[in-house]
Amino acid sequence: MMQRLSLLAIFGILCPVFVTAFTASPVSKMISGGRITDTRLMMVGPLLKTKEYKKTVENIMATKGLSRKEAEADYNAYLENPTNYALNKGENYYKGLGYKNLMEGVIGEAEKEGRGDEVRERIAAFKRKSRIKAAAVLVTAISALAYYKGSYVPDVPPLN
Repeated sequence: MMQRLSLLAIFGILCPVFVTAFTASPVSKMISGGRITDTRLMMVGPLLKTKEYKKTVENIMATKGLSRKEAEADYNAYLENPTNYALNKGENYYKGLGYKNLMEGVIGEAEKEGRGDEVRERIAAFKRKSRIKAAAVLVTAISALAYYKGSYVPDVPPLN
């Protein structure tokens, strides 16, 4: 019983670590700042077709010159996953300028402004930090599984 409580306590402490490793904002801000609620409302928007949803779609139609169906598809793609939406738009923008991918485009445009080394350094720091976070999550998960295996899973006797 005590071992299970300790495992639950470890999991309770590490769960926010896992969440913060892959989000831009701290967990406390996500929970208390209404970020989760906003995301849920954004996902429900297309189903309810609220006034705000319709107004946003009409604005997209006006600014981008799209049909209603195209504007709704564009806005729904944003609501489903804003991060991927932004990355895809950036990728398409830089490919339109003749670059091979998003990172090459960002570096190329920064070099035109004389900031190429600074941007390369920021990208390298971001990749390094992401690798450290991923390694920390994997080591923690594997350690927790090993602890669980050693504490709770009995050895199976051989079949004779």
